[in-house]
Amino acid sequence: MLVRLVLLTATLCAAAAGAGPVGAKADTAPTVALDAAIERYRVLLVADVDRSVASVEKLRDSVARGDLAAARQAWIEARVGWERAEVFTSGFAPELDREIDAWPNGPTGFHAIEVTLFGAGRSNVSSEVDALLRDLTEMAAKARQTRLTPQGLLDGLSRLAYEVGESKLDGGESRVSGTSLDDIRHNVEGIELAYGTIFAAAIESRDPDLCATVRRQIDELKRMLASGDLKQIDQNRLRIASEDLVVMFQTAAPEIALARPTLELQ
Repeated sequence: MLVRLVLLTATLCAAAAGAGPVGAKADTAPTVALDAAIERYRVLLVADVDRSVASVEKLRDSVARGDLAAARQAWIEARVGWERAEVFTSGFAPELDREIDAWPNGPTGFHAIEVTLFGAGRSNVSSEVDALLRDLTEMAAKARQTRLTPQGLLDGLSRLAYEVGESKLDGGESRVSGTSLDDIRHNVEGIELAYGTIFAAAIESRDPDLCATVRRQIDELKRMLASGDLKQIDQNRLRIASEDLVVMFQTAAPEIALARPTLELQ
C-alpha cells in the first residue's frame, strides 16, 4: 500500500502542476459558505455515529442473552453508520478510530468482536462490546464537539476514496463476517453525503463542469459496487476509479480556497 501511495501522490502532484503551487488559495470567500455547510453535515454525521452506538447497544444486549444470531445482526447494523462516518473519524479522532476499527488483527474494536462472533461462533464478547460501546460513545461526543474544518474534511474525503479502491479490495476489511462489500458501499455513501452536503454547491459556483464530473465519478463507483459479490468486481478498474476521484478532489481544492488534499495523516 505504501508504494502505491507514493506513486499516487506523485501522480496527483503531476496532475496539479499546471494549476499553481500546492496549497495555493484563490481567495477566502468560499470557506465562509463552507462553514455553514459543515454544520449541516455535522447533523448527518452525528446521526450516523449515533446509529452505530444504538446498534452496539443492541449487540451488548444480545450478547448478554447469549443470542448469537441477534448479536451478529447487531454487529452488521453497527457497521453501517460507522463506515459512512469515516470521512470524519480517521482525520479528527485517529487514536479513537484505531481503537474502534483496527484491522485485520486489532485486539479491540469491531474486528476483534467479529472474529469471535463469526469465526469462532461464540458470543462471549461482553468485555469487548463494553469497550467498543465506550469508544463509540466518545466518538459521538467528538462528532458533536470537534471543530470541523473544510480542509480536514476534504482530506478525509480523499483518504476514504483512496481506501475504497486500494486497501479494502483484497478480500476486504470484514473478511470473517463476509460483509466487506457492504463496508465499501457504505464508505461511498459517506463520501457522497459529505461531498454533496459540504462541497458541491461551492465547487459548482466556481466550476459547474468539475462539480458534475465529481458526481458522475461517485455514481460510477456506486454502479461498480452494485455486484452481489466482491470477487466479481474488477479490482483494477475500481482502484483506478477511486484514484481518479482523488485527483478530482485535488483539482477542486484551489477552486474553493483550500490546499490540495493529502492522503497522509498529518
